[in-house]
Amino acid sequence: KQWYQRRVRGLRNEAKNGSDLSKNASLRKLYNQAISEGLHGGQADAAIKCWENADFKECEFGVQGPAGVFGMICCASTSPNKTQNDLISYSRRYGFKLSNVGFQFCRVKDVTCELPEGAGEEEVEELALQCGTEEYSVEGNTITFTIPEEEQKGFFEEVKALGLVICSQEARWEAREMIEVKDGDTWKRIALFMEMMETNLEGYERIYHNIENIDEILSGKYR
Repeated sequence: KQWYQRRVRGLRNEAKNGSDLSKNASLRKLYNQAISEGLHGGQADAAIKCWENADFKECEFGVQGPAGVFGMICCASTSPNKTQNDLISYSRRYGFKLSNVGFQFCRVKDVTCELPEGAGEEEVEELALQCGTEEYSVEGNTITFTIPEEEQKGFFEEVKALGLVICSQEARWEAREMIEVKDGDTWKRIALFMEMMETNLEGYERIYHNIENIDEILSGKYR
């Protein structure tokens, strides 16, 4: 079920950039991969057409957990109230609760652009400086800049002036301060809470959190 949910979420998220398979190459690649791995065609079609339903909306919920853990849970559902009620119920099982935690996060945007042909390491660093950010990553012939959302106007003006072609952009939450969770019981609560959302929470898409050692926790090797 987790595999199915991840594939559906991937299709649904990419469909925000256009649900026409003939025009959205990234969506077409995900669609074909999901079908080849066993996702039913009807399920895949429903995932990429969900945004055509006027009642289908994105919603976010803040949660507070044990040991100073905070999270922003992003969902997409035709019944946000039901999703919220389900989340309240599930959270209680593992020591979490809904809470206003927005002040613990800042909103950032990842913007991916095509790199100029033949750009080397020095040229890439210069591009980032001109765009006003030191946070970037390079993959193949693209560069992804990470900027605070409130600085996006000046950033996009600079990108336009430099003649860079924007491939994609996505907003996300970023914790202002990360923590390392050390308690074994808390590890287990976090892992079970994450698994519950993956498998049972309707419309679950992702969670942004402040847990630095999340990979270690999700490995299942509880202390």
